[in-house]
Order: sequence, then C-alpha cells, then structure tokens
Amino acid sequence: MTNDSLALLWRGSNPAKFTALQAALRDEAIPFWQTQVYDPAGGFLSSRPYYLEATPGFEIRVHASDLERATGALDWVESKESDSVISSGSPMQEHDRLDAKRPLPYDWDAREATSEVWSGEDESMAEYLASALRENGIPSRIPDEPGHRARLCVRPADLVRARDIAREITEG
Repeated sequence: MTNDSLALLWRGSNPAKFTALQAALRDEAIPFWQTQVYDPAGGFLSSRPYYLEATPGFEIRVHASDLERATGALDWVESKESDSVISSGSPMQEHDRLDAKRPLPYDWDAREATSEVWSGEDESMAEYLASALRENGIPSRIPDEPGHRARLCVRPADLVRARDIAREITEG
C-alpha cells in the first residue's frame, strides 16, 4: 500500500470556479476533497465579530499522484473563465463573479426581502451565503430576530435562483 498524500490543487473565493472545478474533476474521474475555509483577517478593522467578517473561500485537494491530471482540469476551467470574461467585453471585470452580467441593485428596499432562502444555527454560514448571493447580483438580508436560528431572506422574484445557489454551496 502506498502512502499517497493530498496536495492542494486550488484555493479561492469564487463559487463558480469551485463548482466548475468539481465538475471537471468528476468528468476526469479524479477523486478530490473539498472544504470551506475562512480567512479571519477579513474582519480585522470591523466592529462586527471577526467570524462574521471573515473572508469565505474554498479549497480543493487531490492525491499527489493525480496532481498533474488535476492541474490540467484546473487549466481547462480557467481557460473557460477567461473566455467568458473576454466575450462579455470587459477584460477589466472582476473574475470572481458567477454572473457578471447581473449587478447588485443599489436601490432595493431591504423590506422587500421576505422569502426565506436558508435558516440554521450557524450565523457565519448565513453571512457567507449572503456574500455568495451578492456576487450573483441577488440582494439579501439577515433579519435581526430573537431566537437561536439565523435566517437569510431575498426578494420573492429572486427566490428560485437564490435557493439554487444556496443549495450548491451547502450541499457541495
């Protein structure tokens, strides 16, 4: 039996790239291990608790023996990502967006966010999901309600898309 250690293939905060890389690795039948990681330095100067301001991200590891093939899959995913940025006509656009064509509306009323997308005990997960939705042009709010459960709400028109994004993140 050989000792095949795990090697870091990719680490980043782009949920689209994370999902695309998982799919590419599955297509190539390359086993991988994924995890969500948080950078606690993200909230250093914030008045909110550090764990709510931490920078969320993802990490994918593969067997060291599969690293070369997995790197090929990563290169393919990155080439598709750069193709989509070029085709959108704005090469200066941030690469860390799932749907760069849908900007976050700046004039929305938080009271419109009445449809629950997610609820749970982990407030940091609610903040993380809110960040992922924001990256996809979906405004959300976390109601400040008494009790132990955190809730994430969006506008009714965004509910289906928001649930799909939340499900991708929470179910991996």
